[in-house]
Amino acid sequence: MADSANSTATPDVVKGPPMKAKLQILGGILVLVLLECVVAYLIIPSPQDVIRAAEIQAQDGQSDGMLPKQELEPLSADEETVEVDLGDPFGITAYRPLSESTMRIDFHLYATIRASDEADFAAAIAKFEKRFREQVIVTVRSSDDGELTDPSLGLLKRKILEKTNNILGKPMVHSIVFSEFSFVEQ
Repeated sequence: MADSANSTATPDVVKGPPMKAKLQILGGILVLVLLECVVAYLIIPSPQDVIRAAEIQAQDGQSDGMLPKQELEPLSADEETVEVDLGDPFGITAYRPLSESTMRIDFHLYATIRASDEADFAAAIAKFEKRFREQVIVTVRSSDDGELTDPSLGLLKRKILEKTNNILGKPMVHSIVFSEFSFVEQ
């Protein structure tokens, strides 16, 4: 009778795995994580390797007949330039949902080019006129208020200059000139 009283007085304690088993599981997880880090270190290239690979790829691309990106040669002091009209005036209207306003931008564009490039430029701009106008519209519509209210319109001019030379396939345009620029936001 005393045995039955002792057996009911001590509750059965549910024990988990022993401490040694827990340490073995933890050690296995740590070894697995360390192994993954070592493999990632060996497989993922360093930034220097990526730069080196890009340089080698660029050199191979040049030797495969691809045209390297041409740089705009600076004008010499005695070189003659001309201003060329870049077509009909632009009138761009765009709704800005964030500010719930509409902007209206009107301007006329001119480009300065070398006098010796005038014939090539006229042929190229006539060939790519629609692409040029589209890129100008996209560039202006994606500009923020700071770019549009800048008195010199410097960033906008640079963006249009770069896109124009890319469209023409040859860096013929030396600068972009805005004429009759107006910007209204309502």
